[in-house]
Amino acid sequence: MGRVIAIMNQKGGVGKTTTALNLGAALAERDLRVLLIDLDSQANLTQGLGMEAEDLDQSIYAPLTTPGTRLESIIQETKWDGLHLAPSHIDLSGWEDEMPEAGELGSRLKDAIGELPSHYDYILIDCLPSLSLLSINAMNAAREVFIPVQAHPFGLKGLTKLYEVFELVRDQMNPGLEITGVLITMFDTRTNVSRDVVEHLRRDAHFAARIFETILRLNIKIAESQGHGVPVIHYDRGCHGAQAYRALAEEVMAMPTPETPKVPEARENDKTHLQASGQSG
Repeated sequence: MGRVIAIMNQKGGVGKTTTALNLGAALAERDLRVLLIDLDSQANLTQGLGMEAEDLDQSIYAPLTTPGTRLESIIQETKWDGLHLAPSHIDLSGWEDEMPEAGELGSRLKDAIGELPSHYDYILIDCLPSLSLLSINAMNAAREVFIPVQAHPFGLKGLTKLYEVFELVRDQMNPGLEITGVLITMFDTRTNVSRDVVEHLRRDAHFAARIFETILRLNIKIAESQGHGVPVIHYDRGCHGAQAYRALAEEVMAMPTPETPKVPEARENDKTHLQASGQSG
């Protein structure tokens, strides 16, 4: 079975989409089968692979809205062998408000993914920058969580709340869920501030043991590559950003696969239960 990984942090601009895009491309470069799921209505991951959401007939909105619609029906091939995409669309921005209160809304993505983990080596879910019901869907569908953290004091804000929501989803919906990776991004070698943030994380009981050895430095080539709709490992193979994402892929491939989770008890109304706990939205 393939590994299903949610890449998330409720803070924006920390490198979630960049990581999903370039880690996925680096894994596919190793002849692995990779599916990227764009769960952000901004559709930056979709655009970063050279596609425009408006030009596509279907997006992730359909499987999330219509029970029984499988993700297979919207998957797009990319220009790179082994790398596929479930694209997003601006319509996704209103999904949570449009859905009725009743129903297993927290399981929509998991249901849509279905048996796809048996067809891919890695499924990477690029989450939106919030702790909304869509983020809960991602955590419920995944086996693992990767957290990109910007090497800046602001990058540490919100990690406690993120961990609380992770624990809530693990306890109530997905008992096999694990945080298996914390990726330090946008590291500035010229400042002590970045080093201080790294040291803070290394003292954090929740995250210290999960920090990747690979650190992503600031690199303008990464931003340029996204503007051209090309993963940085194909845009400029020799830049340190491309080298770092290849090193990260090697780390990820060497990680042990989490044990198969227990089947959680069914809940009558995931959305209502989580809202009652004050964690949805």
